[in-house]
Amino acid sequence: MNFLIAFHKGAMQASCSPVAKVHPNEKKRFDNFLYRKRLAWWMVAICLVWLPVAGLTHAADVSVGEAVTTEADLEIEKQPPIPRGVPVFGQNLFQGSFSNKAQPYYNPNYRVAVGDTINLRFWGSFELEMDTIVDNQGNIYIPKVGTVDVGGVTNQRLVEIIETKVRQKYNQRVYVYANVASFQPVWVFVTGSVNRPGLYQGMASDSVLQFIDKARGINLQYGSFRDITIVRNNQPVKQVDLYNFLTAGKLDMFQFHDGDTVLVGDVKHRITVAGDVKRPYRFEFTKSVVDIQEILALAMPNPSATNMTLTRWMPNNEKIIKSYTLGQAEKLIVLSGDEIEVYADHNENAITATVTGEHDGLHTYLLPKGKTLAQLLGRLAFTDLSAVDSIQLFRRSVAEKQKQLLLAKLQELETLVLTQSSMSKDEAAMRSQEARSILAFIDRAKKIDFKGQVVIHDRASMDEIFLEDGDQVFVPRKTNVVLVQGEVAFPGAHTFIKGNYIEDYIALSGDFGQRANKDRVLLIKQNGIVSRCKSSSGLPVDKGDAILVLPKLEGKWIQITKDITQIIYQIAVGAGVILAI
Repeated sequence: MNFLIAFHKGAMQASCSPVAKVHPNEKKRFDNFLYRKRLAWWMVAICLVWLPVAGLTHAADVSVGEAVTTEADLEIEKQPPIPRGVPVFGQNLFQGSFSNKAQPYYNPNYRVAVGDTINLRFWGSFELEMDTIVDNQGNIYIPKVGTVDVGGVTNQRLVEIIETKVRQKYNQRVYVYANVASFQPVWVFVTGSVNRPGLYQGMASDSVLQFIDKARGINLQYGSFRDITIVRNNQPVKQVDLYNFLTAGKLDMFQFHDGDTVLVGDVKHRITVAGDVKRPYRFEFTKSVVDIQEILALAMPNPSATNMTLTRWMPNNEKIIKSYTLGQAEKLIVLSGDEIEVYADHNENAITATVTGEHDGLHTYLLPKGKTLAQLLGRLAFTDLSAVDSIQLFRRSVAEKQKQLLLAKLQELETLVLTQSSMSKDEAAMRSQEARSILAFIDRAKKIDFKGQVVIHDRASMDEIFLEDGDQVFVPRKTNVVLVQGEVAFPGAHTFIKGNYIEDYIALSGDFGQRANKDRVLLIKQNGIVSRCKSSSGLPVDKGDAILVLPKLEGKWIQITKDITQIIYQIAVGAGVILAI
């Protein structure tokens, strides 16, 4: 404060110093100068006083030698290291689910410790209900009974010890109930290959899982799930193998004492198992040579698995790969570091085909491998309405191939759109808007699923079409309807009129729409044969045919317009959908 007063006096003296008479304008400029000078003095004084105070305010929250941890640091600490490749067996075990719980459970072998709270109830010759704490000498005091030494007594003998003491005072029958109501907290060190070694508080009845979870779990890069030691007074008192818990849910109960240490060792031997198994993980073993049956018991091959490959790196950096059937591998010895790939290698002797549409009979057929479409149709019972000459065949492998070709074309189009250059600012704005529209079209096109139709041009070829597993055969129904879809005024269905052509049905649908491409009209027969023609081509239309009028695209980008037109055509033919842009 004295410092501020000195600054203030200096400023006042500067403002009150005598000056010679000057012109009014000069005096005004001088007064402004003095005002700015006094303001500067005050600002400097405030900064010099306020900044140290602010620093002290923040410094008071952190003591000398205390580390300052930010929220970002805490978030990083919460993330355990993630191993590359095949995951480690048990890596999802420690995610905070154990450390968040502190529920005591009954352990008959738990020994009463100093600080525990005992809940007592007596009835009979006298009645009493109370909670008492075990003192530093291991005793509890019961009114009208005296002190009872319960330190180190197991949970299952607690009632017996107290009853014996009570009967020394009372000859008549007295009933006793005793229970450890709360446990004295203990501090346990967790160290070794854990993500956050430290000293953690818990209850004596807590499991080793809870203390390891408090330390953010086992380090997945080099920590062991099978070599965990509990140390007391510098001597190991218990070994824990968490694989017993992971595979069978078995976990021995153990009573922790103050100062105990949970030591997580380093992993010694690992073998990787992948492929057709229920547990595709990197497994840990305590020995360098492991029997294959022990490994497969952990990995649990699926019923479909038949074979396996063993990959091993030799000391001279030579890679050896051997293949076995699971039956041959019964006596196989596996070394630390080996990799096992389990897979299914079946000879398919039968296939499944599905038949839908207009027919009487089964819908799913199990056929010997090598059967043809004609042989399958020979088993069907057609009805009077079955359009036998228009049988349709759909195949998964064809659908996948159509999808791959479409995605390749879409990728090519997307690259072309994103690499177009502009000559002016106006042209750039226009192309940016068109590009957004085209990219939205590409996203919609990627979601299209193809039917995978195999077009059958004549019934004679059915003898040469060998069925694949999963084939779907559709028997169309005889119809007197012609569909008109796409860029027409009123898309819909019309009854067949003998002698009518494409342009006649388009006229019945209200003529072309504004965006119709009169040179790109698709005539799709009931059996799936597609003809691309002009509206004035004079092609006759049969019963059950479908007419698709594609949209006409306009744009300054000739190549892009051509590619989009091709994509729309692919989707219309392969999926039966007209995708507009």
